Parts: sequence; C-alpha cells; structure tokens
Amino acid sequence: EMARAMLLGDGRTAGDDDKINPLNIIPIYSDDDLYSIKVPVTVGATDSKAEKFIDAVIKNRKKYKGTGKPILFATDDVITDCLLLKDRNGRYIYKSIDELATTLRVASIETVEVMENITRSAEGTTYELGAIMVNPYDYNIGTNKGGETHFFQDFDIDFNQEKYLEEVRLSGGLVKPHSAMVIEFATVDDTPSGDDDEPEAEG
Repeated sequence: EMARAMLLGDGRTAGDDDKINPLNIIPIYSDDDLYSIKVPVTVGATDSKAEKFIDAVIKNRKKYKGTGKPILFATDDVITDCLLLKDRNGRYIYKSIDELATTLRVASIETVEVMENITRSAEGTTYELGAIMVNPYDYNIGTNKGGETHFFQDFDIDFNQEKYLEEVRLSGGLVKPHSAMVIEFATVDDTPSGDDDEPEAEG
C-alpha cells in the first residue's frame, strides 16, 4: 500500500474516506519536474516500442542525479518486449533481465503490476506510463514521534464483528532534485494516408 502510494498514488478517488493524501505522501509519478524528470517516448505505427524505450532510457540517463544506481520499476509488458528483441540473425539480444539492467545502467529491474494502464493527459496528448527509475534511498519517509503507532479495538454491532485498527501518521517525498525519471509512451499515428499518390495518367 505504501509502495504504491509512493510510486503512483494509492489509486483511490479523491472522495474516498481511505484516500492517502498525495500532498502528504507525494507520488513520484506526479511529482514536480524538479524532482521527477518526465521522459516522453514517441512511438509511431512502424516503430519498435521496446527499441524506442531502451534508446530513451540510455539517452536520458545522464539527467538522473539521484544517489548511486537506481532501480527500474516497469510494467511486465515493457520488460517482456525488451527481452524479445532479436538481432539480424534472429538471436535474442538480452538473454536475461540482468543483461538488460546492465544496458540500462540500473541496479535491478522490478516488474510492478499496478503500473499497467496508467495514463495521463497533457496538452491534448495521452501518455501511458512505461517505467519509473528511482533509488528509494532518495525518497524520505517521516513519522510522528519517532514512528509512534496507535492501536484501536472495537465491536461493530452492525456486522457482528470485532474490529482492530493500527494507525501511524506518515509523510514522504523525494528530497533530491532530478532523482527520478518517469518514462512514458506517446503513441502517434504516422501511417501514410495515401493522399500523396500520383494521379493516374489520362488516356
């Protein structure tokens, strides 16, 4: 629950009683560009999504100013597409996730199921989340009174249940500028329309 809130937000609507306030636990995905660099990857109809993704990560890696080597959190589809890349002889380019991680200059790669189908819109363009690169060391968590917890116990007569609640107050956010990178896909339709075909010669 906390890891999801830190990466993406908790996914609940603003009116939900259990909503984790994004001003208290600031999601890396939607954090200010000063802390979380947005890397758009434009993918055309004939482009390899995996190749464009790898190129974007490598080219923009120099912008990362976080601590040490980051971890790449990504969807399973993105990692699978990268591992399925083949050379001209039909051999797989990356034989393992570790080889892919070395190419992308990250400490490790972790698949995150809840990152699937996460999108946002900006200036008329829809961006689909592909991966988040960050070292969790740069995300600080604060608590009240050194992490003091409160335990509650009560009987709910409406449901005939004994209920228990353990509560702790937390805050968190990135503390180092440019310590995270958010890689997003922007798909464009660049298929030729056929309007430029030469007119047929008249008989």
